[in-house]
Amino acid sequence: MSTSHSEAIEALLSTGGTASSLFLEGAIRHVDVGVHEHEQGSLQRVMFDIHVVVDDSRPSNDSIDQVLDYEYLVYSLDRVVAMNRPSLLETLVTRLMDEVMAPAEVQAASVSASKLDVTDDDSRLGCTLTRVK
Repeated sequence: MSTSHSEAIEALLSTGGTASSLFLEGAIRHVDVGVHEHEQGSLQRVMFDIHVVVDDSRPSNDSIDQVLDYEYLVYSLDRVVAMNRPSLLETLVTRLMDEVMAPAEVQAASVSASKLDVTDDDSRLGCTLTRVK
């Protein structure tokens, strides 16, 4: 199911439950991605924003082994960037979505990727994918 991040959270909370979010924002990686000839074989700066909604299971003590360690977001990003070269940014975002949705605790996620050096100003071009389990 594809929807916006806020709609995904609203849908999850409409059942009367609670949810927590983990996130990684502003992570910049140098990625070989793009369909244009001048992009192929050239690393581009791509900024990633990842938000996941997880079960709001409260730990009985203050211990990392009782929660989903949010550092998995960094590891997921690095694994996906190391995969074979995608032509489309959408392919890269879909791969990352598959990685961050893998843990059982994750109920929904939103992944954005923005190319930082495409325009002549400070604007960004990119895409976002949101998914609910």
